Amino acid sequence: MGNKRGMSLTFRHVRPLLALAIPMILSTSAISIMQVIDAIILSQHSSVAVAAIGPAGLAVILFQGLLFGTAGYAGTFVAHSHGRGDAAGVRSSAWLGIYTALASGVIALVVAWPLGQLFFFAGHEAKVAADECSYFGICMAGSLFPVLGSALTGWLSGIGRPAIVTGVTFISLVVNALLAWVLVLGQWGFPAMGIAGAAFATVIAQAVTVILTVALFGRAGGLTDPVARRITGEEYRRFLLVALPMGLRISGELAAWTLFLVVVGRLGTVELAASSIAFRINGTAFFPALGLGQAAGVLVGHARGGGRDDEIPRIGWQSLLVCEVWMVTMALLFALAATPLVSLFAGTGPESGAIVKTGTLIMKFIAFYCIFDAANVVIGSVLASAGDTHWIARTFFYCSGLFLLALWLIDRTAPGLVSEWSLATFFVFVTAVIWSLRFQAGVWRKLKPFVQQ
Repeated sequence: MGNKRGMSLTFRHVRPLLALAIPMILSTSAISIMQVIDAIILSQHSSVAVAAIGPAGLAVILFQGLLFGTAGYAGTFVAHSHGRGDAAGVRSSAWLGIYTALASGVIALVVAWPLGQLFFFAGHEAKVAADECSYFGICMAGSLFPVLGSALTGWLSGIGRPAIVTGVTFISLVVNALLAWVLVLGQWGFPAMGIAGAAFATVIAQAVTVILTVALFGRAGGLTDPVARRITGEEYRRFLLVALPMGLRISGELAAWTLFLVVVGRLGTVELAASSIAFRINGTAFFPALGLGQAAGVLVGHARGGGRDDEIPRIGWQSLLVCEVWMVTMALLFALAATPLVSLFAGTGPESGAIVKTGTLIMKFIAFYCIFDAANVVIGSVLASAGDTHWIARTFFYCSGLFLLALWLIDRTAPGLVSEWSLATFFVFVTAVIWSLRFQAGVWRKLKPFVQQ
């Protein structure tokens, strides 16, 4: 009896973690399902579109990552305020994210077209580059919606209402799937728009998320609270001081992977299409892990805001253990069922056989590195929620710089699929070790919890 009680106390953070994480996992998995549906529908359109959506989609998230990573970090401020029972601070924190999102939407709209032209200099085939430019430009022009959605879902998660986030996300998922089918393939009398249709479907679905979350924020009194809306320059500066490095870290990570896909694309359209498919399949493991990481971050925020720092190490390591169980399970699936998984996205074109063969090889690398990616996701979220964003951004900048330098050397001297994917796997392993050592060192304890003045 005593042993059972001791075990219960040892793992007592697992139950609240799962209570928060299960709705978040459903929500983040819905994002993955949305991407999978787009890829499957595009595979019925052309292999060129399948190849293009990989780097174009990563490039969209690369630039949006800086924006929604910064705006979404308001959810951490919300969690800290909620942890100490400060309702006014919760609403003010949410407005920090809203103001950031509004400014971000304007900036993204201005730079969408010129940035899209860079795809024509990537060395990809002309048709692939044109599709990449089209998808990127449309999604970037609509950046207001995912960024504002990130800020408001961060508010819902921070106050411990992830189930609502799940409901909203699944509504947008249905909208995206239906519109992608109609617009990509030309159903119900609409013209077949190809990859542009997938982009429009995504933007419209993201707009639906914003409409629903704004309505929820309004019902909670957030829109009509004049005190919460009145953010001082000093408050906003303090927010950006810790939030912007998180946005830069997300953007920097996506930059590394986008450039990785660009370099792989120089090997040929088959290699690019297979790598894009592998990333899509990896999303089925990554996004649930991301939900676990977000839940762990909320628990850390509540603990820090409530002055319970001693609970944070147990929250972090127990969350990592749960995530590792998931990732190992998915790694086995990827390794043992790689060929049928890749075949789902390869289409029926003349290059489909080569894409399946190449993708099956890549999935072996994916299976191996996703085991280590659990630490990147969970420990990274825990450190960020504890406020260690400056170190995270700076360290990842150095790591990704070395990764890209090594990738450039391989591309210049001995380009090849195996060598490039081996490097990517090693990169994931190294960053996982670094985050874990940082968390174990406990430097985050010296950082003050966020306090609304």
